Amino acid sequence: MKKVCILIKSCSYGMASAGEAYRTIVGLAGMEVDTNVVLVDDGVFIAMKGQDPSEIEMQSLELAYTSIGEFGAKLYVHKESMEKRGVKEDEIIEANMLNTDGLKKIINEMDAVITFT
Repeated sequence: MKKVCILIKSCSYGMASAGEAYRTIVGLAGMEVDTNVVLVDDGVFIAMKGQDPSEIEMQSLELAYTSIGEFGAKLYVHKESMEKRGVKEDEIIEANMLNTDGLKKIINEMDAVITFT
């Protein structure tokens, strides 16, 4: 089975990256590709609980990213990126915490890495 890591570095809204990344995640996982999703840099904001982007007429990504486990994908959040942005673990959806060494290990184990910036 092929292994893919999807790195998401951009914020939740204002760009198409997070939405397009979600569609990629669902597609890969649906094709039985071992799909690992890592939220880094501003991407950690995708995992924030209680998102309400209704003022900008967008759907919440919180529900989408909460559901990726149902497709067989694994969600990770880069701990150092969270800390740098003042985000605490109790403020994010259920995800695996990952430090920089863990991120390097995951990337090195993959057949491919796709980055959304």
